[in-house]
Amino acid sequence: MSWMHFGLIGAFVFALHSLQQIKMTLKDKGYPVDLMTGWLDDYRRFKKLTREEPDQEARYKYQRILNGLYLALAGLVFIPLLMIMGK
Repeated sequence: MSWMHFGLIGAFVFALHSLQQIKMTLKDKGYPVDLMTGWLDDYRRFKKLTREEPDQEARYKYQRILNGLYLALAGLVFIPLLMIMGK
């Protein structure tokens, strides 16, 4: 197993962690959340919540969660591309 495989697994785990954080935050705010479905709807609600949050500290926290999700998804795209190009 190469470092690329470890990076791919890490990106996958980090993406799942970010999605879990989104679902937990929405549940704490009172939104209906289902564990295995509606990830895209939850993402849209969370993005809307981030824009409308009056508390600056919470907004930064939500933005960090979104940035982590974006970084993990970019890793899930680019690491396999690097693996394919390297072979």
